[in-house]
Amino acid sequence: MALCQEPAGPVRYAQPMTDSSAGVLSRLPKTAALLIGVALVAVLAVAARATSGHTGPVPDVVIGLVAGVLLGNFVGVPAELKPGIAFVLRYILRTAIILFGLGLSLQLVVQTGGATLVLVLACFTLALGLGYVVARVFRLNVNIGTLLGAGTAICGASAILAIGPLLCASDEEIAYALTTIFTFNIVALIAFPLIGHALAFSDTTFGSWTGTAVNDTSVVVATGFSYSAAAGGVATIVKLTRTVLLVPLALAIGVMAARQHLTPGTTIASRVGATVPWFVLGFVAAAALRSSGVVPAQLLALGAQVASFLILMVLVAVGLNVDVRKMATMGARPLVAGLVLASLMAAISFGLVSLLGIR
Repeated sequence: MALCQEPAGPVRYAQPMTDSSAGVLSRLPKTAALLIGVALVAVLAVAARATSGHTGPVPDVVIGLVAGVLLGNFVGVPAELKPGIAFVLRYILRTAIILFGLGLSLQLVVQTGGATLVLVLACFTLALGLGYVVARVFRLNVNIGTLLGAGTAICGASAILAIGPLLCASDEEIAYALTTIFTFNIVALIAFPLIGHALAFSDTTFGSWTGTAVNDTSVVVATGFSYSAAAGGVATIVKLTRTVLLVPLALAIGVMAARQHLTPGTTIASRVGATVPWFVLGFVAAAALRSSGVVPAQLLALGAQVASFLILMVLVAVGLNVDVRKMATMGARPLVAGLVLASLMAAISFGLVSLLGIR
């Protein structure tokens, strides 16, 4: 992450709305301004979560991202608050991903069975490969193609947010990839149960299909349980098995980024140390702690709730950093490409579920 060049100024930070507010913020200590920036993000996240109870299938993460974009582009955020928003994107994100490990039981991953593991690995590999092919067909840049492939292959927003900084992807590229993933998630939440009932899928078939074809964990759980409790349980386990693959993918991309940025006088070891997202090992440690059985169930539930809210904060911060004018210059091709990729993977996933006899 240190290899990415920091922008010379904020992407889209409007001037403070009044001279008096500018004076107040400029006189604050840096720590206080940072905390106010973090608090702004947290307040927007709380509002997004409260609003999501009245928006049907539109989840809080979508509302939070949109709220950040609207505030950052049409109201304006004082430049003095930029460090707080950057803090959320760097440190709150890492904390959230580590806490997500508390929701992963390694025993359940092992107990999913050989056919399910084959299904997950096959879908992971095919999604990455198809992501590259689709990106070439639609003439997308490498960053957008990689982000769409990673988001489709593993865990949607979490994968995009973890891998984006390793690629030095712009805020607009990350936001576009997130928007594409969220669009498919909403479609899947509505359409998958209808398809499952129309084709009379068993609970295991539907759960396995949903767990490998839908991206974000919250949407996988919602889609699975809207079909049946049993399908929801299967979908959750399969999805968590996919999540494990974030670790090797993030580490591999970190190493490749280090090699590409190797300069005279530096060693690959030093670049790897600066680039590889070592916090994903914290995710593994948290999963191991969960699997050991020493953490009370109440703390595991609390950890999951905190992780969910922190990711919501990160998406608000991403939205605050987005310049919609730059995003608009990308056109509709990335969105169409992402939806094509997700649709292909939904069809391939169902084909593999049938082929492997997961019923």
